[in-house]
Amino acid sequence: MMMTFNDCGQPLGLPVTNWQGARTPQRVVLHGRCCRVEPFCAQRHGAGLRAALALDTKAEGWTYLMPQPTDDAAFAEWFASMEQSHDPLFFAIVDAGSGQAVGIASYLRIDAANGVIEVGWLRFSPLLQRTVAATEAMYLMMRQAFEWGYRRYEWKSNALNAASVRAAQRLGFTFEGIFRQARVNWGVNRDTAWFSLLDSEWPQQRLVLEAWLAAANFDATGQQRQSLQACRQAFGEGLAASGVRLARLADLAALGELFDGYRGFYGRQNDAVASLQFIRQRLLDGDSTILVAEQDGSLCGFVQLYPLFSSVSVRPVWLLNDLFVAQSARRAGVGKALLQGAAALARERGVLRLMLATAHDNRPAQGLYERLGWQPDADFRHYQLALN
Repeated sequence: MMMTFNDCGQPLGLPVTNWQGARTPQRVVLHGRCCRVEPFCAQRHGAGLRAALALDTKAEGWTYLMPQPTDDAAFAEWFASMEQSHDPLFFAIVDAGSGQAVGIASYLRIDAANGVIEVGWLRFSPLLQRTVAATEAMYLMMRQAFEWGYRRYEWKSNALNAASVRAAQRLGFTFEGIFRQARVNWGVNRDTAWFSLLDSEWPQQRLVLEAWLAAANFDATGQQRQSLQACRQAFGEGLAASGVRLARLADLAALGELFDGYRGFYGRQNDAVASLQFIRQRLLDGDSTILVAEQDGSLCGFVQLYPLFSSVSVRPVWLLNDLFVAQSARRAGVGKALLQGAAALARERGVLRLMLATAHDNRPAQGLYERLGWQPDADFRHYQLALN
């Protein structure tokens, strides 16, 4: 994407095409394997949350957040303020097994027009701290914010709050610096540490978080097999070795053009708008994985993978549905790199196998697949039912 300049030759910034703002956050319920994130309701969540927070006998969790409520009236006031607030918009983190509220979180500093939103007012009880549910709750809130169309997801903390700083870094946020003397809290200075996660970075971080959160990453006792950092490192090394990377929203224009070319290759009439909208939705929803290859800073090919499951093996499998290389980049190893990148990523995600289909007369592609170890299916005959 090229920098925009004014008539004086001064740089103005990278263009943000078709920007219409993000959606205003809604009081939705987010479902995970270990927890639910629900709009906070004092009647439904208050008693359980108060009981869970009481387990923090040293009250360490209140230090950087707010003065600790000490009686019924103070808790009632706090719960009522959370329930009535729209910015911050508060959610309860509910344990999926017990149904008890074990923590709270919120979206705040909501700027839908510019696509910026912050996560904060985090108060995790001892029942939530250092659990899979704690990470899952943060993942669910990240995912929802980007599905609403936000471009920037922020995390801020007191610069002295070492636990919060570590959590932001562990979750994949980028440290942006310290705002010195940002506030006066209860008569003392507060320097604020700023972190962010961008929509262009979300596809990769999403895959890393989902790999760590997968049930297969935990043994029978609930102990992790790989740390989140190990998942992130393995993911980065696997793709780097193949020379391809995950697609980002910033690739949308070029990727939409490639996708339209791919559809044309299979005899479809060119429709740049439909192609762009389709790829944009895949990137926003995260319901497929798209890897891209670059030459001289421009996209020259892509592969798109769709998640499926093997019921017999009770393991995930991926359908390699789309593979395309621009005419100018063919016979240069781009297709091979994309296939190798797809295989490396699938192995890191614990995928049982990759599957694809190709035309009977597509001999060049068949030769490439077989050179890379793909085997034709001699055991099953595949059928399809056209519905319209």
